[in-house]
Amino acid sequence: MKELATQQLDERLQKQVQQVRIALKKGGVEYAIQVCAHLLKGHPSAYEIRCLLWEALRANLPKKPGRLDRIKSKSAGIQFQISTRSLLKKDPILLIKRCDESLLKGQVFSEVFTALSQASEVLGWIETRVMACRAAVDLAPEKCSQRLDLARVLIEVKRPQEAIEQLETALALEPANGEAQTLLKNASVAETLQRGKWEDTDSNFHSKKKNT
Repeated sequence: MKELATQQLDERLQKQVQQVRIALKKGGVEYAIQVCAHLLKGHPSAYEIRCLLWEALRANLPKKPGRLDRIKSKSAGIQFQISTRSLLKKDPILLIKRCDESLLKGQVFSEVFTALSQASEVLGWIETRVMACRAAVDLAPEKCSQRLDLARVLIEVKRPQEAIEQLETALALEPANGEAQTLLKNASVAETLQRGKWEDTDSNFHSKKKNT
């Protein structure tokens, strides 16, 4: 199963996705969650829908969970990790669906997004993987490790500038983090090479245009 962008869905579903976007702008969080949940059941690889679901769920998260809530979340997250461990190799799409089910039940744990990222990697769903890593950063913006995970994925999918932004934030949190420093060097090199290719392409285009 290939990852799907919204424009690859049929027109009726595209209209529903657009309605979700409009609803979110107006604060219709519950409506957005219900529609996204319904759409993902039939189209689990539609990454933009899952991004919208996360946007809606994030709006319902408490601003600052208490210590007891954090302990409960950690415990439940570990239980989820244990209960779904075998699915990663056996049935990654089912694991993705389990992640969606957990999120819809209000079980918004970093372990769910870790599983979502791992299953996406197995399936080759790049955008879903990036989304899962971004969500983990959203849940714990103060954790350097989450930003490093996201940066690795961004470098891998050739988005070095976005990776650099994450790594600069990570180093602001932990200036002596050697792994972040190494990744930043790698991302900077990749960004320079990428920019060089764009410049070469642009130069070749103008050169050809001038010669015609």
